[in-house]
Amino acid sequence: MTSASHTPDAPSALHTGLSAGKSLLAGMALGLVLATVLGGGSVAFYLLRLMGSTGPGLANVGFIGMLSAPPVLVALVLLLSIPAYAFAGVQLGRARASRKLVQRYGPSLAQHLAELLARRIEALPGAHKALHKTADLLSPDTAMEYLQPWVGNGRAVRLMVHGVLQRLPVSELLEEWQHQRAQWDAQAQPDDPALRAFLGNAIQDKLTDLATPSLGLLGALMAAHAAVLGLGLWLTA
Repeated sequence: MTSASHTPDAPSALHTGLSAGKSLLAGMALGLVLATVLGGGSVAFYLLRLMGSTGPGLANVGFIGMLSAPPVLVALVLLLSIPAYAFAGVQLGRARASRKLVQRYGPSLAQHLAELLARRIEALPGAHKALHKTADLLSPDTAMEYLQPWVGNGRAVRLMVHGVLQRLPVSELLEEWQHQRAQWDAQAQPDDPALRAFLGNAIQDKLTDLATPSLGLLGALMAAHAAVLGLGLWLTA
């Protein structure tokens, strides 16, 4: 494919990259806001309460005793919520950015990566028994060299390809494919379009999983944060 064939898609690619960057920045901003408001706010509130209720008593137990006191341990755990919220925001932003990249590059990436992987499998028909992941059969660098004319060579695309190769279990897929082929009573053939379609669907599913924003981490963090703060309020009551 010539460079001219990329000209009509260039604005779309630029727009996709900018949109993905905005999503990542939005996630980082959300993480910072949550870290400041929820994390920092709860720490400040709890420390004021701690100093007012148990501060004089803690001052008499020494440094080691103070650190081991349950109310102080709660304060230390609450401090950890600040970087935890920032991390959760980055992860959420990264997933949303990946979703936009998958929406643009996913079908083409899945199609051509399935073609390359199918060629490797057909060339090494007995190797799959010792393979556990697609990366055992195909390296990210080799995949990117082949995919570059269709999806470019950007860092975000490389991360997507690397993530798919790390998570796609080729042994399980080939076992499932052989089972399906036995049911169809079909014989293996070179350049099998059914194998390519099967691998393409599996790759597209992995791309979708990589690009699905998960609120589970943020929800679990908020629940744990509320539980720790509640414990601290009970200890300082």
